[in-house]
Order: sequence, then C-alpha cells, then structure tokens
Amino acid sequence: MNWQRLKKRLTGAVLILVLVLGSGVILQPTAEAQIWRRGRNDRRDYERREQMSKGYRDGLDRGEEDARDRRRADPNNSEHYRHGNSSYREGFRRGYSEGYRRYRYRR
Repeated sequence: MNWQRLKKRLTGAVLILVLVLGSGVILQPTAEAQIWRRGRNDRRDYERREQMSKGYRDGLDRGEEDARDRRRADPNNSEHYRHGNSSYREGFRRGYSEGYRRYRYRR
C-alpha cells in the first residue's frame, strides 16, 4: 500500500512539474510579443512627438512671419503645412497661432 501511495504522489508531482514548465514555455512568447509591441508603439509615439515638435517650430516661424508681413492668419498658406502628415500639421497649427499672436501683440 505504501508503494501505491508513493507512486500516485510521484506521478502527481511529475504532472504538476510538467504543467508548470509547460505554461512557462507557452506564456513566454506571449510576454515577448507584448514587449515587442510596446517597443514599436513607443517608437511610433516618439516619431509622432518629433513630427509635432518640428511642425510647431516651423509654424511658430511662419506665424510670426505672416503677422510681421500683415498677412491674414491662415496656416494653410504654407506649403509645409499642406504637405505634412497629421502630427506635423497639428504641431504647425499650434505653433502658427502662437507665433502670429506673439508678433501681433509686440507691435
């Protein structure tokens, strides 16, 4: 009887060990995929912020220039704005309105 009990316990322990190790093998690629996706999204966010920043700087210059030359406030007059991607245009609009407002009040 002791032999049967020991045999059942050993079999149970082996099964548990196989399940634990097997789940680690199955879950590891999933975790790596999540990390990879997060890295890709971080890169996209970085590129988006860079485009917005560049658009903002360009828009600031163009807005100031338009205000100085007494042109109406319209960021669509800039070729850079028209050909930029959505992140660039968003930053450009913000920078343009800020530059136009700053120069207009300096006069």
